[in-house]
Amino acid sequence: MNKHIKQAIRKAFEAPEQDQQKKAEFLKTLPQPKINMRQFIAVQATYLRKRSFFFAILLLLPALAGAYLINKYTLWLVSAFIPFLGLLAVTENSRSMVYKMNEFEMSARFSLRSVILTRMGILGAFDILVICCLIPLCRIGNDFSLFRTGLYIFVPYLMTVDAGLWITRRFHSKEAVYDCICAAVLISGTATGLHITSDFIYRASCSIWWFALSVFLIGRMIYEAYFTIKQTEELAWNL
Repeated sequence: MNKHIKQAIRKAFEAPEQDQQKKAEFLKTLPQPKINMRQFIAVQATYLRKRSFFFAILLLLPALAGAYLINKYTLWLVSAFIPFLGLLAVTENSRSMVYKMNEFEMSARFSLRSVILTRMGILGAFDILVICCLIPLCRIGNDFSLFRTGLYIFVPYLMTVDAGLWITRRFHSKEAVYDCICAAVLISGTATGLHITSDFIYRASCSIWWFALSVFLIGRMIYEAYFTIKQTEELAWNL
């Protein structure tokens, strides 16, 4: 590059060191493109891996097939696979921390806290949309109400999310992903085993306990999400 051009660029972007008023005026002259919340959410959605959404949609296929065949076992098949939907959400959201990209993201224009909150919101909203589509499909062929069907699907999902958030908040390495996979497999196997060996817990009289468990798991998820966000603030302070 031409020497005169280098000097001109250096002079144009050289911030005043002493005069604070001039420094503030200089910072105001720097271009700061505006972005609204909708655009910010759209931008963050592009950074999420498309295969996570693809695999989530794949869960609809066995439900659609079961609904077409009016198969009463569709609910138990979906409840066995639903933990992996939670696994996708947790691993996708913690990807920057696991792969040591959080320091790089903290140097961006938007705070890491707002980025993580937005990604959590996008993934959570998409998962809820998928589950809401699964509930009426899984009810076909069963005598359960929509409420009970939703409980039997939501509880394994919430357990996986809670376990995943707890793991990724404490272990910031690639091994955390494998731990999350193990947790999802364990929850999936437990859901299948309970249906086979302890069918009595799915009676209508036990619905209140399923509801209480789901409320507890939602509270636990909020707790883990809060401290996950708080951890990013502490990391920014330490840096």
